[in-house]
Amino acid sequence: MAKDDASVVLYAVDLGELLVWVGSRDPARLEAARKAIREDEDSDWEPQELELLDRLLHRLVFEGKLYEGLPEEERYYLTQLLIDLFDEFVDQEPLTEDMPLEPLREAVEKLRASADVQRLARWIVRGRELNGTEVLWKAGPASEVLSYLGYLTAEEAGRLAEGLDAVLRRPGPRPSGLLKQLKNAAEECAGAEMDLLAFVG
Repeated sequence: MAKDDASVVLYAVDLGELLVWVGSRDPARLEAARKAIREDEDSDWEPQELELLDRLLHRLVFEGKLYEGLPEEERYYLTQLLIDLFDEFVDQEPLTEDMPLEPLREAVEKLRASADVQRLARWIVRGRELNGTEVLWKAGPASEVLSYLGYLTAEEAGRLAEGLDAVLRRPGPRPSGLLKQLKNAAEECAGAEMDLLAFVG
């Protein structure tokens, strides 16, 4: 997928439903996830890729390890594994339609706000390591890392909503309407004490 074609959908979720897999040491969870990966008609994984996904899944479930110590290629596969778990096992309420990634990224990168608000917004458009603070898309074309997940906790979503509200209220040129959609989604999550998750693909 070309970078210009990539889009973002924002969801209200309970991240605990994804984090519960990490270090659960539950063989039944492992088998349920292995089955879900193999039954995903859109994935079309090669046998060697399935072997790698199985190893990453076992590492996640039984060792409680995510991105730490993984080479770049395996980081990509772990992200795809987490997307499969999200799709299959996490209750999700979509808050937006598809939002174009590139205009949203440009609006976020140009954001005149505090360092905290900039970082929170960047986690949405560039993805975020589960249980971490590193972004997933650091450089190069987005097509090299698609698809990926970004997220904010409910408390972080509240801080982002407040920061974006201040930006949107400033006099001067009208900011991107995509920022308003992001602010509204963050506000909704904070009010409902739900986490904000972005699927970028």
